[in-house]
Amino acid sequence: MRKLIWFLFVFAMGFAVAMLFAPQSGKKTRKRLLRQAKKIRLELEAKAEKSMDALNDWKVSVEELAEDAAKQMNGNGKLDVDTITGANA
Repeated sequence: MRKLIWFLFVFAMGFAVAMLFAPQSGKKTRKRLLRQAKKIRLELEAKAEKSMDALNDWKVSVEELAEDAAKQMNGNGKLDVDTITGANA
């Protein structure tokens, strides 16, 4: 019970200090937070798109390396994916 009273007291003090030192009204603060959230979302989307592009480039490189390896191994120029993945096993 004592911890609950202490928690509520500290919470109330923190809330009071936050209200006294709040630089803007709640409406302005919400708008600012929404703008920041939108900015962060756009940045994350751009980074995700950049990462997907890098992964696609890596995938193409791996496919090219696999095709080259297959050409060197059997000379027919076709990559037998089933043999590599073991799908026919």
